[in-house]
Amino acid sequence: MNGFLPTAFWVRALFSPVCFSPPSRRVQSSIRHCHDCFANVGYSGAAPSPTRRASLFLLPNSCQDTGLAAFIIWKMRITSMLHGETSSFEAANLPNRSNHSSDDGLTDKPTLEGIRLFPSLADMPIALFAATEHEGVIDRTKAALLEITTEMVGPSDGLEDGDLSPTPAGFTYFGQFVFHDIVFSQIFGLPKPTGKTHHLKNASSQGLDLSGLYGRGPIVDAHLYDVTYGPNLTACRFPIGLPCMKDSMLPVDRKTVPGRDLPRIDMSGKFISVEGRRSPYRPLVADPRNDDNLVLSQLLCTLMCIHNRIVDLLLGSGTSDPAEAYRRARVYLTSVYRTVIINDYLRKILAPNIWDHFFASDDFQGTGVSALETFNALPLEFTFGASRFAHAMVRQFYVVNDRSVEDPANLRRMLSFSSLRPDGEIPIPENWIVDWTRFASSQTPSNAQSARRIGPFLSKELTIAGLSSELNGTVRPVAFMDCWRCYDLGLPSGQDVAGAVKSALGDNSIDVPVLTGNDMLPTAACAERYVYNAGRLQGALQRYPEFLSRTPLSYYIIQEASVLGNDGSHLGPVGSYIVAATIASALFKAADTDLSSGRLIPDVEPKTLPGLLDLNDTAKVPDEVLGGLINRQGFQ
Repeated sequence: MNGFLPTAFWVRALFSPVCFSPPSRRVQSSIRHCHDCFANVGYSGAAPSPTRRASLFLLPNSCQDTGLAAFIIWKMRITSMLHGETSSFEAANLPNRSNHSSDDGLTDKPTLEGIRLFPSLADMPIALFAATEHEGVIDRTKAALLEITTEMVGPSDGLEDGDLSPTPAGFTYFGQFVFHDIVFSQIFGLPKPTGKTHHLKNASSQGLDLSGLYGRGPIVDAHLYDVTYGPNLTACRFPIGLPCMKDSMLPVDRKTVPGRDLPRIDMSGKFISVEGRRSPYRPLVADPRNDDNLVLSQLLCTLMCIHNRIVDLLLGSGTSDPAEAYRRARVYLTSVYRTVIINDYLRKILAPNIWDHFFASDDFQGTGVSALETFNALPLEFTFGASRFAHAMVRQFYVVNDRSVEDPANLRRMLSFSSLRPDGEIPIPENWIVDWTRFASSQTPSNAQSARRIGPFLSKELTIAGLSSELNGTVRPVAFMDCWRCYDLGLPSGQDVAGAVKSALGDNSIDVPVLTGNDMLPTAACAERYVYNAGRLQGALQRYPEFLSRTPLSYYIIQEASVLGNDGSHLGPVGSYIVAATIASALFKAADTDLSSGRLIPDVEPKTLPGLLDLNDTAKVPDEVLGGLINRQGFQ
């Protein structure tokens, strides 16, 4: 198999800015010929055939050729182009106001066109800070934001009794996964005489259909899938990676050490082997952003395992066609996923009256759904405004499993378990496998950790560490970028959006106060809880009164939660409305949603996140119980 493609092609495939050329027919034939050993790259299946019982990361030398490596690179580059490799902590900063080389000619007219939840506010961008003798409007605005956001740091988790919310910590990362499912954004620039207009579109399917797990299915995204044991080579399962040993890079023996990791390959031009492995590594997953951090990648891997368990159960109990087993597993798991989003996740983060407005009915289609427009792209108010509330829920320290109780991992360590970061700790060591009872437990009493309260006091890493950057490469903290994007993209102020939400709700008896002035200062509860930190933030805010009356939407949302969301236990009315309207639109109004079969979300079990995660545990959900859930009416 060696030498199917010349070295020049391999170099172009690896280093070209965009690689559009598909692999040759000879390479495709080679891939089919060595399917068994290719499928073993970075994983061990649950029921491998004799020819696929190679050790993790180990392939025959006959398969380590440049042509096949070029194909893998091609596939991963195409995936990267479609999905992007930007983590949720490094969301793309779209060029807008800051694409001007100077303040000359700068106007308040936004140059980004996208779907607006409130079109009437499109020509009402938040005003930049006034220029001074030594600073232009952009530099002045950035300086003010840096001063304010640097003071948004809160104490470490648990040092204050009221610091944590009633929401378990797992919902922070489940929400991140959900937002990734609908926020697959790409920017398309159209040249104009006065510059560029940037159109924000969704690069994935519009609905919440687990595209982060299934991609475009086993026919289009065949490289993501595995086959079952037996003569039928129909792709219907996911490869599951093995973690490495605690103090070495060698894979564990799954027979003696349970564990899971994403399937991974390296990008050095050779397949991963036990020795001589070279970074960077890339996960074989539909959305690389779901390898952003330890909890998120473990969540994706758990969903892969659940799908595989359902397929194996169906194939072992009467379903002979792997394609049919795949279809039924996907329908069931997607329906459970959608139900958990509405019934558990949104119930926890939305104001109760806003949840009722959009979802209070037998089929989750409340009265507010009928007023929504057809959903064909993401509203900017959600993508760069309301969705940023999740950063406020991120803890500074996490107990991952029983072995880390005495030595919790800080946020920087949690982010290090990722293929997206230089020198990431990949594969995940077996002693860092997530114990879900620490994040979303169905047990009583629960030992699940709590997320932080939604408010203006964030984990230290998000306020001072350079985890994000501007287009020019300037490294910035996440808290700064969340605020700056609102100015840079010309989003309306939080106060203007609050007025629009109030009008949209009309006569629904839902109160939507517009917060301004002293309302935007730390609350009395925060001042009592944080004392020193709250005093410093209040001082910074009072030095910029324009920030208090014309507040960037992302900051307004978290402050509103602190004021009107039961002390940050959930979002306030404005944040709740934007999040609920976006998710309801993605579920019920997406252009590619098929409602012809009746209910979009069948009445399925389980309906909670702990219940969903328990589907991977045969002790909690035996095969006969899972089979009964799958075979209920509507999933035949």
